[in-house]
Amino acid sequence: MSASPSPASPPPGLRPLEKGDPAKVGPYRLVGRIGAGGMGTVYGGLDPNGVCVAVKTVHAGFARRARHREAFAREVQMLARARGVSTARLHAADTGAKVPWLAFDYVAGRDLRAHVREFGPLSGDMLRAFAAGTAEGLAALHAAGIAHRDIKPGNVILSPDGPKIVDFGIATEIGADRATDRSASYGTPGWVSPERYAGVSATAEADVFGWGCLVALAATGRDPFGRGGPEELRARVIAGAHDVEGVPGELLPLVEEALSTDPARRPSAVRLMRELLPPPAEVGLGGRATAVPAAETLRAVLRNYWRGVDAAGHDPARWAAAVGLLSATGIAGGVLGGTGTATGAGAGGAAGAATGTTATGTTGGVLSALAGSKAAVVGAGVLVTAGVATGGYVVYDQLSGAPAEAVTAAAVSLEEGGGFVVEVERRFTGAYAEEVAARTGQPVEAVMEESAGVVEYRHAADRDTFVVSGEAMGQGSVAAADSGGRLYVYGPSPEEGAFSVPVDPAWEVTVDDLGPELVTGPLRAMAGSGELEAEGRVYTGSLTSRLVVDGELVEEDAEGLVEIDEEGDPVRMEYTGARWEVRADFTQVGGTVEVADPQQGEALGGEGLEVLHAPACGEIEFYERGWQVRADAWEMSCDRAMETAELLAAGDGRVEMALGYSGTGVNTYLVDEETACVGVREFDPELSGAESPWTLASCTPATVLGEGEGGFGWEEIEFGESTLIRFVEVQ
Repeated sequence: MSASPSPASPPPGLRPLEKGDPAKVGPYRLVGRIGAGGMGTVYGGLDPNGVCVAVKTVHAGFARRARHREAFAREVQMLARARGVSTARLHAADTGAKVPWLAFDYVAGRDLRAHVREFGPLSGDMLRAFAAGTAEGLAALHAAGIAHRDIKPGNVILSPDGPKIVDFGIATEIGADRATDRSASYGTPGWVSPERYAGVSATAEADVFGWGCLVALAATGRDPFGRGGPEELRARVIAGAHDVEGVPGELLPLVEEALSTDPARRPSAVRLMRELLPPPAEVGLGGRATAVPAAETLRAVLRNYWRGVDAAGHDPARWAAAVGLLSATGIAGGVLGGTGTATGAGAGGAAGAATGTTATGTTGGVLSALAGSKAAVVGAGVLVTAGVATGGYVVYDQLSGAPAEAVTAAAVSLEEGGGFVVEVERRFTGAYAEEVAARTGQPVEAVMEESAGVVEYRHAADRDTFVVSGEAMGQGSVAAADSGGRLYVYGPSPEEGAFSVPVDPAWEVTVDDLGPELVTGPLRAMAGSGELEAEGRVYTGSLTSRLVVDGELVEEDAEGLVEIDEEGDPVRMEYTGARWEVRADFTQVGGTVEVADPQQGEALGGEGLEVLHAPACGEIEFYERGWQVRADAWEMSCDRAMETAELLAAGDGRVEMALGYSGTGVNTYLVDEETACVGVREFDPELSGAESPWTLASCTPATVLGEGEGGFGWEEIEFGESTLIRFVEVQ
């Protein structure tokens, strides 16, 4: 970044740059400020082609904190996936810069409230186009797995080209865990859905509730839940006390459904879009041999019916003149902006909505590549300008019955449903087995048998847990799990009285590699291949297979098929690459998927497996030795594990030793009367029993059944089956 020159009078819609503001961010020359918030600043800028963009930066203090950089990188990734006609779009980003930044559409115009205040409510075809456009924007976000979470008048700009949804400042992945979501409680009273007040995770249904509010305001000029303090608005929202009098009859049923207090009764954004868009022939798109994309139909609707919306004073030539690129008359010769058209109000999280002229042009097809590549979006390098494509299909855009839509819908049902259970069988292809046999001297049959394996994937969305049962991680493991973003690996059940010995991980797989994407990734790749064929409910095409074999994530190009049932859920998948043949049979899709910590006993739904690897939380000193503290159970957080360990080490009053047991070579410590931690004497033949060292072994759940004279007796403690905390000596 370079320092800015002395502030001058900025063009309409921008405030002057302030002392310390840069003159340039990445390839963008800054013209003025759009707005600033607690986390960063949004500027208006020009790209090297003279296209107007919004550039968001993170405040320097936050840029030094890893979690803020990570949050910013997630925002970039989400913007890269937002490809709707009615959503602001990403141009470029550098999340690895000293001060991270991203550039996105600058959307010209007024926000919904300002437009209604100045010109009055929308009506007729304009109102229906507004309703269809905002529904399409939400459908695009939801198809990309994004919940906006702040749908309100200030975040919808009425541009000359149509309505645009902006400001992804608190957007998140659909279904994000509220416990780890720092923005879970954010929202605007009177516009946030009733279930958000009850602590429900981010959902598409909450955005649809916001859509109903938007259309009500656009049609009547009134907030559907009126005005008042936060508590008053909250009470009205929870009670469903909305005012939609004046909403036209053809829109009223959809608005009423969208404002239902029961999320399950609200229509999806895709359904809203489809019901609001006319048949293509009505907007001049008839007579085609192939289906017309819904996005193209929407663009035709906006061309035909979107009238009377100006750019609110935005003039790209004045932006260029403000930074000395050319005179205000230079735009007449087509110098500024090339064939691209920028769009206006900043989409990114700072206060204030900007104004500007709109654009649907493109400088390239990079965005489609970015949308599926986390590394490309959040890497350290600057992303080249990501062109905003005007044609082609958005995920929701495949009309009903098309192969790509059916396969995409199957992936969405796995990602957004309650979970799934699938049995995956894999083995070498015959050709690859022969190649291995030639190298190793083994019989082909032996190679095939050795390569064969069966694993079960069990995903429970409500518990944020994904369990792999079977030999996937290598090193003698028989199961692995991602629970709450923490990796656990399990071995066969230990012998009675034995304690597990942690393995030194040799696997390359990380917790990020274990998840629904092992199944949905191939489906989405197939849907996007452009080579799908259908025969009944069986769809065939190219894809990228994903397997975890001996602790390694194996990906390869493959050809395969998926069979989908009448409900749109996958039944089976089969695919073959150069090395692997895979068959996946789904035994459950949706509903409540039962999962249990594999180390727990059968009574608790587990298998009594040995924990080979679990999160390492820290270290303590006890028995004059150093111990690594490991949280072995899903229910045990590292904070609680370390607190328990530190209480033991300090001999805190919350720790009691059970009576009448130490003479047997075992010490039992009861922590907070709920956790029993065991120390075992290591008898050394060269030392007396009293001199033999102690080993701190583990902690289990405990229930005190009674208390004898002088304290707890060991026989008065009921021990749980699972291991909560394991102690490993630090060598």
